[in-house]
Amino acid sequence: MSHIFKREAAKRDLIAQWVWYAENASIEVADKFLVATEKALASLSVHPESGTPVFVRNAELQGLRRMPVSGGFEKILLFYVPLKDGVDLIRVVHGRRDLEKLFHSES
Repeated sequence: MSHIFKREAAKRDLIAQWVWYAENASIEVADKFLVATEKALASLSVHPESGTPVFVRNAELQGLRRMPVSGGFEKILLFYVPLKDGVDLIRVVHGRRDLEKLFHSES
């Protein structure tokens, strides 16, 4: 059985992104974002190597990968580490963020 572990930062990211869509688009769009995200995570939990490798200096995040959320939310990226039995979701961020700065201090 595949598992999806979500770190606290990732949970906060998901809530913040839902709120942004709810305020700037609609609650329906915000809900579609969550559905698309869960669908992407379910796929990643079965095929964790399908994302693109991300090279970071932080030793705790070695093996980090990224995958865009589909369904019209491709600018939002899921950052995760593959596990033997699923994925460890680290962050959920817009692709225009300063990713180097974001993951340089991430623990």
